[in-house]
Amino acid sequence: MTILEALQNSVNYPLSSKNVEPIVIKRGLDIDAELTTDIANSREYELSYADILKFVATMVNLNQGGSVTMPSASTLTGTANAIYRKYGEALIGEVENLKPMVEIL
Repeated sequence: MTILEALQNSVNYPLSSKNVEPIVIKRGLDIDAELTTDIANSREYELSYADILKFVATMVNLNQGGSVTMPSASTLTGTANAIYRKYGEALIGEVENLKPMVEIL
């Protein structure tokens, strides 16, 4: 099984490769590489998984070809945030360090 296939199948929601590929590539993984134990336990793979959970949990229309209820979206968000927290990344709903647009003298 490739990394792309594994991540597509990682959530109970139909995701096209067009949805998953940019997420995986952004995290520096080769979508066509075979999934190994080392890759599955890697920072890049786990963060890709969290990004996919975030993608599904924050979709505007969750009824296109599948259904995700609000409690399910909350669970997806919680799981993604646990992974983000593990690697010191910004959590879903958390504002990253925003710099003021105008410096106050």
